[in-house]
Amino acid sequence: MRVTLIHSAREAEAVFDAVERLFQSTFGYSPNKTAWSRFYFVNPYGDAIAALGWSGDRLVGHHALVPHVVTDAQGKTYRYYLAMSLMLHPEHRGFPAFHRLVATTTDAARRAEASFILGFPNSNSHALFQRVFGWKTLIETELYNWRPHAPASLAPDIETLPCLRLTDEAGPPCDEAYRRWRSLACPYNAERVNRRLAVIYKIERDNTLTLLDALTDDPARSADDLGALLTHTGAYRVRMTGAHARMIGLDPAMMERHTDYRLRMCYAPLMEHPPSIRFSLLLSDVF
Repeated sequence: MRVTLIHSAREAEAVFDAVERLFQSTFGYSPNKTAWSRFYFVNPYGDAIAALGWSGDRLVGHHALVPHVVTDAQGKTYRYYLAMSLMLHPEHRGFPAFHRLVATTTDAARRAEASFILGFPNSNSHALFQRVFGWKTLIETELYNWRPHAPASLAPDIETLPCLRLTDEAGPPCDEAYRRWRSLACPYNAERVNRRLAVIYKIERDNTLTLLDALTDDPARSADDLGALLTHTGAYRVRMTGAHARMIGLDPAMMERHTDYRLRMCYAPLMEHPPSIRFSLLLSDVF
């Protein structure tokens, strides 16, 4: 397998048809073109890095790093790359091909002086990223669906949050440029419910409210506040990680498991002291 490296949106656009065919043969469906455009063509933080694996003139491998930033409570900005779209054609899967693709993108990120690489690997690649490239697992959690026992009886007090920061840990920037960019495919909301529950969420096409991050001053009232938020938005259920459920005082054992999918947030430090990062699905390429 011959590996080439691309660094620009123009180069990415030129190979999109080949990437789409590889995506289809690897995952069984086509990529979301709006999401793809957000990461490659309208990214305010620069151009993506992508390693392409070729067998002759056929694309058989792909791994991308997309530039992002996080800021800490003091306002310091850390530039990093989000790893995404690791694909190998079924006829070319194996450790050598995996290693060549990931080593190529990792070396490019290090030369670009990024602070770290963040990734959400699936169960097939998670162990390899850990053993071979030193990725550290920050959190591993399941996804759950939640609905209240009864509809909320009172209209909630909803306050729009001008700032997305929920804790002192590093997280997405508190600016409108980031918010517009991440809302391109599906707008997200940042609100405080009943002056207790701070939430960042999206309403999906199937009318599911996906909780991207949450924090509360009163865990005993979280179920009431989430139920009120469902009433306010008209969504019929909340989807959240087990980690976020526990953060706001809910018991995942009392919820419906959403398939057997396990979500893992991992990172590979490229600097001596990377920041402490708050777990948020805003940082993922999936949500």
